[in-house]
Amino acid sequence: MIYAKDNDDFKARRLKAVTYDLNSGAAVLARKALEDMIDYADSCQVETTAELLIELKDLAEQLIAARPSRLVVGNLLRYWLNSLPDLPDDLDRARGRAGAHAEEVIDLLQAAQNEVVARCLEEIQPGMTLMTHSSSSNVMALFRACHLANLNVQAIITESRPGMEGRKLARYLNKLEIPCQFITEAQMAHFVVQADKVVLGSDSVLRDGSLITKAGSYLLALAAKDSGIPVWVLAEGFKHALVLPEDAVLEEVDPEELQLETMPHVEVRNVYFDLIPARLVTAWVDEERVAVTFRSLAEARPETLPTVQ
Repeated sequence: MIYAKDNDDFKARRLKAVTYDLNSGAAVLARKALEDMIDYADSCQVETTAELLIELKDLAEQLIAARPSRLVVGNLLRYWLNSLPDLPDDLDRARGRAGAHAEEVIDLLQAAQNEVVARCLEEIQPGMTLMTHSSSSNVMALFRACHLANLNVQAIITESRPGMEGRKLARYLNKLEIPCQFITEAQMAHFVVQADKVVLGSDSVLRDGSLITKAGSYLLALAAKDSGIPVWVLAEGFKHALVLPEDAVLEEVDPEELQLETMPHVEVRNVYFDLIPARLVTAWVDEERVAVTFRSLAEARPETLPTVQ
């Protein structure tokens, strides 16, 4: 007998957490989704391995649907499901194997990020000023690598409204003792001329090299292009998607976050993501290369990389 209410309660809690997590980067959110699968594989109330698989697939599909702009969540969850070995009939062993495989995928994600950072680090010269927007885990890892390599870089970062995740990045850079200028988005065009490179993370890299990333990034990329400052994007192959820009979904979230009182003739909009055209990107950095001409890893290695079709 399946205790559907308890299973549904678990799913509802995790879906709420994923839906309202607006500050975690795409890779972090994907890792959290895989950790949810580990927890659910261990705790969902089923009697057979077949029922376990049904429950895991249902939670995975709901998590994927909850964050349509975060294509890497779907990429990794589908990869986990599609590469899941045949589970034994013994339910306890099946639970453990499903969870262990999710941990293996998390390790793959971390290894890919390490490679991305290592390749980008090779292109960073001592004393450079790097400018960024939002708080990408890849960019944070790059700053840490610069610190460990004693490259004496400096940073220009934005507060990243709404969400204000730039404050988290400022605290992180302060701990690393990296000199940092903290600005509003309205000042991006003024400050970008001080940067040697703009470095951005990405929630998704689309088929033509365009990006889905935090709102405000498009404006920074435009300002950088106008000032002749290169824009580098750090994105693992897991974030590549065989999706065209016209089919991309840009999530819009609760307008109450903008804290404007209700007025009968005012519509408050809170679109959280930008679509940055490939023409504004100078270089794409993934675990294989630093490329100035985009070639999707999703197309180059379809047998080894999870992708959204």
